[in-house]
Amino acid sequence: MPEQVSFRVERVNELIKRELVHLLSTGTKDPRLKEVIITDVIVSRDLTSAKVFFSVDDESHNKVAPLLNNASGFFRKSLSKSLDLRHTPSLNFIYDAAPNTGARMDDLLSKL
Repeated sequence: MPEQVSFRVERVNELIKRELVHLLSTGTKDPRLKEVIITDVIVSRDLTSAKVFFSVDDESHNKVAPLLNNASGFFRKSLSKSLDLRHTPSLNFIYDAAPNTGARMDDLLSKL
């Protein structure tokens, strides 16, 4: 049976996702992080940690994942200033290959 996610957790997921997209587009100086697309955020039930799924082109994901995880403190601090949460969850960035796989499938299908 699938686990029910509370309305609050869903709202926090969306707030963090929106704020991270904004931070990546305006708050980072590293040009490699400008290409990052946040695909999903899943916050734990107790709101102490969050898995942040991201996508970039296939060649650069091995370089970008450590950059994001090293900068997670910066992102967490920025989130704590902009979001009205009692505790800001710790962030773990995880590469999401699904968008790239879908684009590759579309490309292959268009060549048929």
